[in-house]
Amino acid sequence: MESNMIYGIGDKPPSGKMLLFGVQMVLSVFVATVLIANICGVATSGALVGAALSTLSYILITKRQSPMFLSNSGAFVAPVMFALGIAGYSGVAVGGLTACIVYCILGLIFTKIPYQSIYKVFPASLIGAVTCVIGVNLFSFIPGYIGEAGQWGVAIAMITMLSIALISHYAKGIARILPFLLGILIGYAVAVILTITGTCNLVDFSVFENLKIIQMPDFAFTHWETIEWGNIVPIVIMFVAYTISASMEALSDHAALGGIIGVDLYAKPGLNKIFFGEGFGNLISVCFGGLGSCSYGESVAEIGFSRVASVSVTATAAIILGLLGFIAPVQAFIVSIPICVFAGAAIILYGFIACSGVKMLQKVDLNVQKNLIIVSAVLSIGISGIAIGGATISLSTTALALIVGIILNLILRVKE
Repeated sequence: MESNMIYGIGDKPPSGKMLLFGVQMVLSVFVATVLIANICGVATSGALVGAALSTLSYILITKRQSPMFLSNSGAFVAPVMFALGIAGYSGVAVGGLTACIVYCILGLIFTKIPYQSIYKVFPASLIGAVTCVIGVNLFSFIPGYIGEAGQWGVAIAMITMLSIALISHYAKGIARILPFLLGILIGYAVAVILTITGTCNLVDFSVFENLKIIQMPDFAFTHWETIEWGNIVPIVIMFVAYTISASMEALSDHAALGGIIGVDLYAKPGLNKIFFGEGFGNLISVCFGGLGSCSYGESVAEIGFSRVASVSVTATAAIILGLLGFIAPVQAFIVSIPICVFAGAAIILYGFIACSGVKMLQKVDLNVQKNLIIVSAVLSIGISGIAIGGATISLSTTALALIVGIILNLILRVKE
């Protein structure tokens, strides 16, 4: 695989650059991390620490051979809310343990099976198409980021997006590989000016009131109580179904990241370590933050766009994110950044993921009917938004598209 990374997986940038790269990655994952915590009704402080520890455990288990960032996952919103509703944080802990066991079973399977076997069911045509789907599905979040900010929100998003594009294309030196950090700061500065002048109310300065410098995060495990046996079975069933779906997305995310950085992550660190890392990361996340975790497409795009694939940077970002759960003023500063600013960054981040899939498909021979059918079906299902939802069986749009693609790949033969 070809790579155009400035810093590879094992590289360690100078301390100053490492910190800046880490902050940039934090900004790329922060919005989704906080939004999912708010949707599920869990404490943001605990969720930040949980996501940080989840990523660090993944890095250790994969032996620092994958720069993937793990955080609060939308794939687990439904089962987490279900568990919270019938058994509180104790129910979520049972679900996290269930997810960990499912992931570990998958890891054990690929300990015995050569990683090359995955390509028999997961060919380049499928990887490229699913990567496109991941990016396109993320597009739907952008209008929500703009939200009630209206036309000014759109304007701020466009200013942020243009700043990122111009910095990335024209800037020299370190600025060129920090486009998201600098672009978001520019968008925030404009939003502050518009708020101070009374043009529109985009920045909520009240988050800075009555702050303690250091705060103890509200950890999920402090709310554990005895759980009734009758509640365990439905929680386990639901988490098994959703974990299978999340594992499909994890496969796609790692394939996309591997294609971007020019490393076959299925080979090294290996599918077994990837699944072990996802599993124990999920368990740690629910214990501290009360939320399930999974690999993050936002971090995949940020790595590709900045061309910094250093595991040391990912670890630095995780440490920074975890510290935000303790340091209230810094957390307040990031929370005060209007979400419409992040929408500008998301336009490029999410688009980059889709374009990465297109780039993969350029190497696929679509004159071969089997490839054409697989790509057509995956794109149609993935972009249409078709999904399966239920208490016992649930598949996201991406997971359903992936499974259909796998089935087509197995039943269709290449015509001579």
